[in-house]
Amino acid sequence: MAFSRLTCLAAFGLALIACGDSEPGGPHGGTEGSGGGGGGPAAAAPEAPVLEFVMPMAGVLHVEWTPQEGCDQFEGERKDPMNDYVVAFTIAGSKNAYMDPEATEDMEYTYRLRCKVGEVYSAYSNEMSGNPTDEESSHE
Repeated sequence: MAFSRLTCLAAFGLALIACGDSEPGGPHGGTEGSGGGGGGPAAAAPEAPVLEFVMPMAGVLHVEWTPQEGCDQFEGERKDPMNDYVVAFTIAGSKNAYMDPEATEDMEYTYRLRCKVGEVYSAYSNEMSGNPTDEESSHE
């Protein structure tokens, strides 16, 4: 009985892969939503942005990056020593900086971002960290 279930599950998984309904990486794999559903080829993922610096400024953190051409939006994620990454901001693709009003505590915050074109996401950028109360804090 267990063998026949395993065989059935394996066959189902292969069928999904053959149909193109299986997305590698899941929600943080960089291609979320790129399946298309129309039977045509999936859109190519855009290039990842590059974080340039995370700098304390006026008691919060200023995050700046080199954008990639053609991004509709940038999605920035932040984590701190007690929490994993969460979406901290979504900003227009024409922007290249963000002042994070939530990053005010005396601790190190780490950022990463990705570009979104339609429903397709790039891979995540490099990670950079900073502390809003430490003027020396701007590093990878």
